[in-house]
Amino acid sequence: MQKTLICLIVSLALFSSKAKAQDFTYSNVSLLNVSFSGGNLNIRKDDGTGSYTAPQYVAGSATQSPVAYVSGNAPRATASFTIDCPNVPDSVSVRGVASDAIDFASTRVYVNPSAGTLHNFSYPATNGSHVFTASIVRFFKPFAINWEISFNNGLTWKPISTSNNTVYVTRSAPQAEGAEYKWFHTVFDLSCRNAQYTSVDTAIISHVWNEFVDHIVLNYNGDSLFYYKVMNSLNVTLATLLKFRDAECYTFAQLFLSAIKIQGVVRTNNYVYITPINNTVCGHAVNRFIVKNWSFGTPSATATCPAFPYKNTYVTATGTMPPPYSAYVFTTADVTDLVGTPGSCNVRPSSYFNNHQIAKIDGIYYDACYGATFPTLLSIKTAAFSGWSYRFTVGSNTEAYFTNDMTQSDLSESITTY
Repeated sequence: MQKTLICLIVSLALFSSKAKAQDFTYSNVSLLNVSFSGGNLNIRKDDGTGSYTAPQYVAGSATQSPVAYVSGNAPRATASFTIDCPNVPDSVSVRGVASDAIDFASTRVYVNPSAGTLHNFSYPATNGSHVFTASIVRFFKPFAINWEISFNNGLTWKPISTSNNTVYVTRSAPQAEGAEYKWFHTVFDLSCRNAQYTSVDTAIISHVWNEFVDHIVLNYNGDSLFYYKVMNSLNVTLATLLKFRDAECYTFAQLFLSAIKIQGVVRTNNYVYITPINNTVCGHAVNRFIVKNWSFGTPSATATCPAFPYKNTYVTATGTMPPPYSAYVFTTADVTDLVGTPGSCNVRPSSYFNNHQIAKIDGIYYDACYGATFPTLLSIKTAAFSGWSYRFTVGSNTEAYFTNDMTQSDLSESITTY
């Protein structure tokens, strides 16, 4: 009886005045899904299980899929609906009113009658009324489309439902994917979220960098991306950083550079691998450095190596970071790790290294792990390091020698293009 009454109201609305028709609602019309097309970009899932596919919006789903376009293109959408009614008209009009003042034009569509009371109809793939402004980064969370229906050929309109999807608009076409650089969800999100409304290369780079300077780097879902949450993290690729949300320096340099490449910004010779120069001291190559802050106590190895008089030892079987991999553990220690330079989402990351990876853009070194920039290679050691080290294994123990005299070594860099 209720469904019959609703259908009767619908039928009466066809002959009612505009003012009276606006008093009616059509709760028996439902949005099922929305699909985007028209040049939208592929977006890979952070968990490595593939890419998002149509339909990007599914009614009732706990999460909806993201969509990405290059600026200068119009979004293109199609939608599917049902109407629950014993007697339905052979056609209805449907339109969408979306974010950014984009309209999806009124279209007359046929209702597919069924033997029961539930009937389907679809809004065909239609371009939005205008393009996303050319050469401008945009970020819509959400990009909402308010779907409406008319039973009287567009004289009056009633709301059906609203579809909501995150939409990313890149400034230019993203650079092509490579071995490590992929079009991951968080790469689009971090880049477009921070670079919203920017156009010039330098502005895009600067705004993307803002994600890193406060030591809180977040993925598309607002989850923290940790720099050495586990101090022995083995994750060294962008894919593993995004999947496990915990990784080494390789990954943060790659994330920063990827968020620039996704906007079509081209910079070559941008990926820097730094190591000590391996100069020889006391018969050993200086091959490690410690990142601030470490405390230097009373030197116990002055007679062994005056230039590197501080000595730590540890059992080779357990290493410097035994389980649960949350702190350095030495058998003896003249030098002690302190809380120092924070990393992404971690106030006390690993800090004893033989190499480090950072980005270099337009002559500036960007260390995305720590949210720090440096004007020269030399300035990195003076601003970021507590000292130099070399170490070697004797039987079942390892001996590590340190100095806080930064003139005892220097840094070497190897530069490639990411």
